[in-house]
Amino acid sequence: MRRIQLDLPSRIEPATNYVIRRPGIPRWWDPVARPHVAVIVKNPANGGEIRYFLSRCGEKDPSGRTTLDVSDIDTLPEGTLLEIRYNATKANLYMLEKVGAVPCWRWIDRSQGLQSFETDSPQWDYRVDTNLGSNDFTYS
Repeated sequence: MRRIQLDLPSRIEPATNYVIRRPGIPRWWDPVARPHVAVIVKNPANGGEIRYFLSRCGEKDPSGRTTLDVSDIDTLPEGTLLEIRYNATKANLYMLEKVGAVPCWRWIDRSQGLQSFETDSPQWDYRVDTNLGSNDFTYS
């Protein structure tokens, strides 16, 4: 019997350029993981980033878990950068695009690994500069 060896990667690499209808959003609040959904905008004063949180702790369900309430992300303006943090070490950055008239989200970057014990959120400064350009958004 002849053995065939396939050159398969040992781990799956993330696709770097894809658009999805809706990113995965954490459903439950966890005080250790501290998941959140936030809009990221460039701070004109210092060039850094500002987060506007679209999520908060919700109500406890009958089993004792607390929901993570998230605002409607599909009504944001095109070009919005959205940070979805799943836990202290994993977050994704997306940008809103319209495909026809349908709001979709383009995956921009992933942050994995502990930033530092003092940092509550990943730093996307280089991505905010690159992706926002001269776009300025007003949120009410």
